[in-house]
Amino acid sequence: ELRVPLLTSSLTTAAAFLPIFLAESNVGEFTASLFKVVTITLLSSWVLSLTIIPLLCVSFLKAGQQSTNYDNSFYRGYRRFLSALLRFKITTLIFTVLLFASAIFGLKYVPNIFFPPSDRLYFTVELTLPMGTAIETTEAVTSSFEKFIQEKLTVNNLNDENNNSVTHEGVTNWISYIGSGGTRFVLSHTPEPPGSNYALLMLNTTNSEVIDELIERLNDYAFNHFPDVLIKAKRISSAAPVKNPVEVRLYGNDTDALFDIMESLKKEMNDVPGLQNITDDWGQRIKKLVVEINQQTALRVGVTNEDIAISLQSGLSGLELTQYREDDKIIPVIFRSVEADRHDIRKLQSLTIYSQSKGTAIPLTQVANIKIVWEPAKILRRDRLKTITVGAQIKPDFTAAEGFKALKPWLAQSATHWPFGFRYELGGDAESSQKGNQSIADKLPIAVFIIMFLLVAQFNSIRKSIIILTAIPLGLIGVTAGLLIGKSYFGFMTLLGIISLAGIVINNAIVLLERIQLEINELGLPPYEAILSAALKRFRPILLTTATTVLGLIPLYLGGGKMWEPMAIAIMAGLLFSTLLTLGVVPVLYALLFRVRPNN
Repeated sequence: ELRVPLLTSSLTTAAAFLPIFLAESNVGEFTASLFKVVTITLLSSWVLSLTIIPLLCVSFLKAGQQSTNYDNSFYRGYRRFLSALLRFKITTLIFTVLLFASAIFGLKYVPNIFFPPSDRLYFTVELTLPMGTAIETTEAVTSSFEKFIQEKLTVNNLNDENNNSVTHEGVTNWISYIGSGGTRFVLSHTPEPPGSNYALLMLNTTNSEVIDELIERLNDYAFNHFPDVLIKAKRISSAAPVKNPVEVRLYGNDTDALFDIMESLKKEMNDVPGLQNITDDWGQRIKKLVVEINQQTALRVGVTNEDIAISLQSGLSGLELTQYREDDKIIPVIFRSVEADRHDIRKLQSLTIYSQSKGTAIPLTQVANIKIVWEPAKILRRDRLKTITVGAQIKPDFTAAEGFKALKPWLAQSATHWPFGFRYELGGDAESSQKGNQSIADKLPIAVFIIMFLLVAQFNSIRKSIIILTAIPLGLIGVTAGLLIGKSYFGFMTLLGIISLAGIVINNAIVLLERIQLEINELGLPPYEAILSAALKRFRPILLTTATTVLGLIPLYLGGGKMWEPMAIAIMAGLLFSTLLTLGVVPVLYALLFRVRPNN
C-alpha cells in the first residue's frame, strides 16, 4: 500500500537538499556532503522498512490484535472538528494565510546570524604593528603578550584586577607564529601573508565559556600597554572565513577623499556600542620620498629617466653588477651606497646622475625635485578601483546584523555627499550570508522541478501536487514561534532545519492523500466520507512520526550549542505546528480543489 508513496516521499526529501549540494559558494563547500548522507540514509531506511521491519513484525507482533477504535470520544471530536473546517473552507484558508503572514512578519524580530562563533576550545589573537616594523620588535611585543598570558590568564592564574583568583579556568597552552599567519589548521582560518609586523597566537582553553573573558582581558592589556598595536582576538568561525563580521568597502579614485570618508566611517563605527577593534586594510600613512623629474631640464642636459632610475637604485637598494660563482652557489655582486648614506636624505640630494649617452655626471637636484610626502603604506584595488575595507569585530552580546542596521542609515545619507564615482559595499557576514543564500536560491528551481515531477508521477494529478507543495510553508509558522519563544536566531542551520521540515511535511501530506485515494478507489467511499475516514486513519501514524522526531531532537537542542540549537528548534516547533495544520488544512485544500461538499 505504501511502498511507492514512501519511496516518493524519501526522494522528495532528498531533492530538497539538492540546492545545498549544487551551491557554488563556501556554503556548498561546507555542507555538500549533507545531500549525499541524507539521500543514502533515506533510501536505506526505505529498504529496511520493506524488508527488516516486516520480519520483526512477524516475530514480535501478536496475531489477532484489535484494530484501532475510531468511534471513541477523541476521534469523534476530531471528526466533528474536521467536518467544521470542511464546511467553512474559505474561512479556514483565510485564517491559515493570516497565520502565515504573521509568521513572516515575526521573522523581523528574530536575530539574524548566518553562522554563530564556534564553541571550540581555542581562539586566535592577531597582532599587527605599524607598517615597516622590524621583526625583532614584533617578536618582543609578542613575548610581552606571552608573559601576560603566562602570569595572568593560564589555568589557576586567571585573576581579577585586584589579583584575586576568580576561576580555575583559563589558558592551557598556546603557540605563536611571528611574521606569518601559521598553517590553515581549520577550514575557516585563512592565514595572513608573511609580514615583519604581524604575529598570530593560537590559545587553547579549558572550556569555551571563558574565551569571551580572555578576549576582553587581552584587549585591555593591548590598549594599556601597546596602544600602537592593532589586536584582533576572536573565536574561530564556524563557517567560511570572514576577517571581520562587520565590513564596509569604500570605492573611489581619489586617495585623499577615500581617507577622509574612511575616517568619518571609523568615527561612526566607534559610536556603535557593540563594535570594537575597528581597522582598515590600507594601514597608516607612511613617509615616502618622491623624486619629481623636470623633463625639459633633463632633456637639455642629456639625462633620461632610465639614467636617474639606475643612479637611484645604485644609491638605495643597490644595482647588481655581476655574479660570483663558488662551487654550486651563485653570489650576486651588488653596487650601492654605504648604509649611513642610504638613510640620510641630504646625501641623496647630492647624489650624482650619470648620463649614459653623453658620459657626463650632474647632481640629482639639477634635474629633479626631492620631497617627502605622506602616502598609504599600500593601495588595494577591487574591480580596478581603489578600495578601502573598514572592518570591526563584535562584542559577545552583539550581532553583525545589528551592526549593519546601525550603519546603513549613515552610509545612505553620507553617500549622497561623496564625490562622483565613490560608492560603498557591505562585506563581512552580510556578504557571506547573501552569497550563501543566493547560491542556494539559484539552484532551488531544480529542486522544485524534481519534487513536482515526483509528485505528479506518484499521483498523476497536478492538483494533488499543488496541495502538497502548499502544505510546505505551513511549517514556517511554527518555526517563527519556536525561534521567538526559544530566543534563538535565524541562520544557515535554521535554513537546514526548514529544509528538513519540508521533507517531513511532504511525507505526511503524501501519506494522507494516498489514503484518501485508497478510500475512494478501493473502498468505494464518497469523497467527503473518504476525506474524514483517511484523516482519522492517518491521524495516529502522523502524530507518532511527529512525536518521535521531536523527542529525538531534544538532545540536540539541549547539548548542540549555539550551532545546532536553531536547527533543532526549527524542526521541533515547525513540525508541531505543521502537523496540526496538515491534519486540518490538507483535507480542506483537497475538498476545495476537488469540489467536495458534505452533501456529495
